[in-house]
Amino acid sequence: MSVKSDLDRLVKKEAFSLHMPGHKGLRLKNDTTELSMTDNILNPKAGIKELENAIAHIYDAKKAYLGTNGSTGLLMSSLLYAGKGEKIVLPRGSHQSIYKGLIDNGQEPIYIKNKIDKLGIARPVKAADYLTHMGKVKAAIFTNPTYEGYMEDYAILKPFLKEKVSILDGAHGSHLYYICNQVNNWMSLQVHSFHKTLGAMNQAAIILSNLDEDIREYANFFQTSSPSFPIILSIEDTVREMMSVKIDKKLQDIEWLKKEINNIKGFSIIENDDPLKLLITIDRNIKVEDVVGWLEENKGVFFELSTEKYILGLLSFYDSMGNYEWLVRSLKAVSKQFKMKEKADFEGETEENSYIPEMKMLPGEAFLSEKKEVDLRKSKGMVSGVLYSPYPPGSPLIAPGEIIDDYVIEKILTSKFDYTGCRGIKDNGIFVIK
Repeated sequence: MSVKSDLDRLVKKEAFSLHMPGHKGLRLKNDTTELSMTDNILNPKAGIKELENAIAHIYDAKKAYLGTNGSTGLLMSSLLYAGKGEKIVLPRGSHQSIYKGLIDNGQEPIYIKNKIDKLGIARPVKAADYLTHMGKVKAAIFTNPTYEGYMEDYAILKPFLKEKVSILDGAHGSHLYYICNQVNNWMSLQVHSFHKTLGAMNQAAIILSNLDEDIREYANFFQTSSPSFPIILSIEDTVREMMSVKIDKKLQDIEWLKKEINNIKGFSIIENDDPLKLLITIDRNIKVEDVVGWLEENKGVFFELSTEKYILGLLSFYDSMGNYEWLVRSLKAVSKQFKMKEKADFEGETEENSYIPEMKMLPGEAFLSEKKEVDLRKSKGMVSGVLYSPYPPGSPLIAPGEIIDDYVIEKILTSKFDYTGCRGIKDNGIFVIK
């Protein structure tokens, strides 16, 4: 029994659909709903349940819960499990979905500053930085790996977390098991995206639980009651496909790619902890945005992220050697086009702590307060009513309840990032508490 066999039997059997979705199979045959021949993600007993059991076994967890609302929904579910109104310790550089969970649950954040390196990348919080907060919080949030591929082993904290809820935002780490680097799989709850570096469709995610109790009610809380069977099927397909992937060969191909890029004039690979994250800097005399634009227009090469200092590419076990050879040729072409010569002089050391504005109100209290829009340049001293997150990766510059200061104003005015959740920012407006 499997999700695929259930769906195949339904497609073969069904002559006339008198149920959702309204396209009646014309868009996609496998896009159906909960029927007598299909399982129900909210209360699985057949193919979906077997898939969850298989994933739990593969990832060495007690239980697994599928999600079709992305890691965002499951991270919010995990925070709901941590309890309303509780104190939560977390890195300031946590993803915006964590902040949405804090807002929804009226929780009090206890922030730990991330170290910011010379590229402007937030490095993972060290294990020792959590220790001073463990006595006063109900739950601890961890991010591993980071968006840019940096990792930290938090095993030293296990004795201090026995009575706490430990939540791992592993959205970018679903592949770590396959490269034998699943160092934090002991935590209470781990949330992984199966679409970022594995082969599932967007919004495919799981919670891996090491709790004895069943937390499905929490996992379901931010789950649609009309889950996507194509997404679920893509998770099952990915799990099956990964069984035949020659991981060592894939890692050798990635190592070859990075060495080749390092040999191209004007390009440097920045070392990180995750081989599937391709972090590149370029000739300091050339604008990154010009290089990225040329590659998109002339070579059809699109990166995950580009900033003024670096480019981030996400690699996958689904890449081919032909893909890597094309990338190398494309980078050689752009190097010649822009007459690149010098390497960027980045050595990787940290230079500052992440900035945290003063908190005047709890995030949830501020978000639910009455707000008004004011000119950003005149907002100094006012309390932000909305989460302002440069995206990607989605970590906040300022959260609801924090006081707007000169640093925040300057960052918003000069940043080239999009800011999520703030329609007025493009017109130099910002929402504040009345």
